[in-house]
Amino acid sequence: MELLHRALLDAGAGMFGLRNEELEKTHASEHSLIGSYPYGEGKVFLRITEESHKTYAHILGEVQWVSFLAQEGLHVSSPVRSAQGRLAEQISFQERLYTAVCYEGVPGQPSGECAADEDLYKRMGAFMGRMHRISKHYVHQDPSTKRPDWSVEADRVQRIDLPSSERDIAGLYCSLRRYISSLPVTADAYGLIHADFHYGNFFVNEGRLYLIDFDASRYSWFVDDIAVAAFFAGMMGEAGDMGTNMGPHWFLRPFLDGYRTEHDLDERWLREMPYFMKLREMGRYIKLYQACEGDLDRLHPWGRSFMAGRKALIIDGFPEC
Repeated sequence: MELLHRALLDAGAGMFGLRNEELEKTHASEHSLIGSYPYGEGKVFLRITEESHKTYAHILGEVQWVSFLAQEGLHVSSPVRSAQGRLAEQISFQERLYTAVCYEGVPGQPSGECAADEDLYKRMGAFMGRMHRISKHYVHQDPSTKRPDWSVEADRVQRIDLPSSERDIAGLYCSLRRYISSLPVTADAYGLIHADFHYGNFFVNEGRLYLIDFDASRYSWFVDDIAVAAFFAGMMGEAGDMGTNMGPHWFLRPFLDGYRTEHDLDERWLREMPYFMKLREMGRYIKLYQACEGDLDRLHPWGRSFMAGRKALIIDGFPEC
């Protein structure tokens, strides 16, 4: 496998004008391979993803949006074009297709859970508000590379075949999906969102925030992005601290204060937050249940902690649909 990884990184590096011998670090996840290389006074990250996980068009849509955000002045990990001037390149290797993209490293250090405080939450909120305000003006020119909407992931979760013991969870998820589908789609409340917005994806440099990792980006309601941020804040806070259905108050109050300085979102949408938070919570529950086939002891420690008593929490705290 190491030889495969090196061959893929060498092929991708050549496409983006990087020197193979300058590869510094590698990281392999279940679906992607990442290598870091020096680039000017900083570094870049070459990411290679197999086509069976995400298509070239899907990934190109991600990089096109991030490029737009960078051009509009948002502090993000900016895409680097290949030697041929493309935002993404395809690699054919051993009868498989891969997509290579390259992102500039961002300055500073990861914000980290230890650095989280009201000031950081407020600045995160302002960052998201500005991103949403900018995104309302984004027009995707190529339909073939348009990012998916929220329903693609929701439908994927809904198709997971759960055993009869989880029939109540499956039924509630279907009801929740139907309710969210009924919400109006309007230009002032719906657009491209990051969908993985938490302080683990931020770097801080001289007080300035830089956002990374747009792999999960999708079309959805802006309140979905806020709900995801609140959900992760609860998960990263004290064990089991999800506050109310509106999320942890210690996070949301300063976060929304910051958000409102950059984007005017009708307050009615905040009343929909419990539904989007529950969508993320239930999606996580269903996918973890499937991964361990119901044997929670097979999960990693974080997964076991999340799943402990989670079914009762989902059912007892399920919002009216």
